[in-house]
Amino acid sequence: MDHQLISKYLLGNATEEEVERIFQWIDDSPENKRVFIQFKKAWALGAKSDEDGEKAWRELDSKLGDNKGKSGFTGLIMYAAIFVLLVGTGYFFTLQKSNSNLPVIDKNAITLQLGNGNIQVITEDGERTFLDKKGKLVGKQKGNVLNYKSVASDLTTLSLIYNELTIPYGKTFQLVLSDGTTIHLNSGSSIKYPVKFIEGTKREVFLKGEAFFDVTKDPNNPFVVNVNDLNVRVLGTKFNVSSYPEEENINTVLVEGSVALHGKNKEFNSSNTVLLEPGEKGEWNQESEKTSVTNVDTKMYTSWVEGRMVFRNTPFKIIRKKLERHYNVSIKNNNEILEDKTYNAVFDVESIEQVLQTLNEIYSIEYKIDQNEIIIN
Repeated sequence: MDHQLISKYLLGNATEEEVERIFQWIDDSPENKRVFIQFKKAWALGAKSDEDGEKAWRELDSKLGDNKGKSGFTGLIMYAAIFVLLVGTGYFFTLQKSNSNLPVIDKNAITLQLGNGNIQVITEDGERTFLDKKGKLVGKQKGNVLNYKSVASDLTTLSLIYNELTIPYGKTFQLVLSDGTTIHLNSGSSIKYPVKFIEGTKREVFLKGEAFFDVTKDPNNPFVVNVNDLNVRVLGTKFNVSSYPEEENINTVLVEGSVALHGKNKEFNSSNTVLLEPGEKGEWNQESEKTSVTNVDTKMYTSWVEGRMVFRNTPFKIIRKKLERHYNVSIKNNNEILEDKTYNAVFDVESIEQVLQTLNEIYSIEYKIDQNEIIIN
């Protein structure tokens, strides 16, 4: 394995094909995976510069001995410095119904509430179709993708009919709307959307949690994401929106195109709107209704779509909530000092146990696991 390729991955610059090569190597054997994680740990334990990284690599290289020969993974630790720069660094939206006649639905299931109020459970490895109240086909699901575009041309409707898709902790899902817009939903999120948009009206969806949007261009029908009291208005673009309960601000990160941010109760005009350019993050404060704009590395905010969690100077209280959603666990932290400390890390192939072991080895975090609950002391 070429160490320069690994460096590109850790920097977030690797192509999809290159990432696939790396993870194929990791999947080839448990030993490869172990060495990959061990390399990252070794750097995190003390490297703060390229010089320290090279030293850590030499030390680990000598310790691993024969393992290096088995894996063919020479030189990785020097570049795994990108994994963590030691700085000393939820809510689950469910469809709850009061009707006692409704069946009990597993809280860990992906659910789809249809326009008629019925709730369907989606199995990620399954295939099925969804009908409207008149028995007309409106959507098809195959694996972890629910597609409305494939049947949109056969559906005629004069009024908006909404479905609501809810993703539990520990899972992500992909949605393709009737206009071809693709939405990646992160764990602990839900989205309400029309089964088919109506020509001449804005394309509006309602989000809770986090999603990455790749919006189909349609100059005559603006696309609007309604997030609490904020509207994210676009014509065609790629962007990420995050609004979990523990987050003080609604964050919109623009990857491509342009978006306009404005309060949903305010008129859409130049005085009430903040425009974002690619590479910018707009933070909308829900109390002041003010927006601040900063330049960011967009991959920091979109890596979850590829199954990676990237933290840069992130408070532990935020990391804790993201770990809960990603791994579908409950984390109780009894160490208050830890909450506001900031950390940098990347987690990709690790299990939650391996993540905790890493945090313990690096930052001396004491913990115990009781079934699905993690307690930090």
